[in-house]
Amino acid sequence: MAFSFFRGNKPSLLQTGPGGQSRSHVLDRPEMSIGRASNADIVVDDPFLAPIHARIEKQSDGGFIIRRMGLNPIMLRGEALLQTASLKTGDSFRLGKDVEFQFLEKAPAKEAPKKEASKTGDDKPKKPLLKQPAFLAGMGLVYLAIVGIIGYVILSDSGSTEGGPTAERINAEAARIPTCIKNARRMRQVSEPSFNGAVGGRVGRDGDATYAALSLSAEPSDDAALAKAAEPIVEAYKRTAIAALASETRGNKTLALSLYQQTYDLVPDINCSAARFALQRRAAVKPPAKR
Repeated sequence: MAFSFFRGNKPSLLQTGPGGQSRSHVLDRPEMSIGRASNADIVVDDPFLAPIHARIEKQSDGGFIIRRMGLNPIMLRGEALLQTASLKTGDSFRLGKDVEFQFLEKAPAKEAPKKEASKTGDDKPKKPLLKQPAFLAGMGLVYLAIVGIIGYVILSDSGSTEGGPTAERINAEAARIPTCIKNARRMRQVSEPSFNGAVGGRVGRDGDATYAALSLSAEPSDDAALAKAAEPIVEAYKRTAIAALASETRGNKTLALSLYQQTYDLVPDINCSAARFALQRRAAVKPPAKR
């Protein structure tokens, strides 16, 4: 059934999810990015993905590799991808919460005539490894463990408080925004691709103090001046998030969904706890996909 989506003999990716939907993407360019950003080559509407989460690159020998962008978790063949890996036909990799891609390199050959079943042992055909419940359960546990470790590393210095959506939680997350900007600056110094994969948004016009603009600039450098420069973002985050929380409490999930998205757009950094809070609430109020 999977190959019914395949287009000719060109290499492609068969996408499953989010929401159980399936799509096919032909790999017809030297590089193709996958992520939540609108400028990604393969756009995936999943709040658990980074703006640019991964990239598929064609090699000089005609093969393909997958490259992890930044700290974004990717499970390839049931194991966490460290940086890059070659793709073989039939390989599957998982991004975010429930988005899976299968790499297809050529159309399947016609089935050969079935031979008489062996009479030694069980005649029932065995399920493929990727369809065996025990294997899937094990892969899920490994994925959750990897995500937990990455989350712990990211949050270990941030002191993020756990809990549900409250005004106190929103104020606490807003107060961390200047620290998030400093962390984004350090990430950019270490790895430009990691920065581009984690931080979205636009610089703005006429020197607007957007999150992206402050993250890209080295000034202001001292904490007090940076907190002052980020104050408009912090206050806008508080107002928008509290309005979203009020709409969610009243049961107006459509308005809450829009306001939580606006809250995230103010701090478009997947490594910032303030941004992840907005994404978590957005996912919580988003209506389930229609089947």
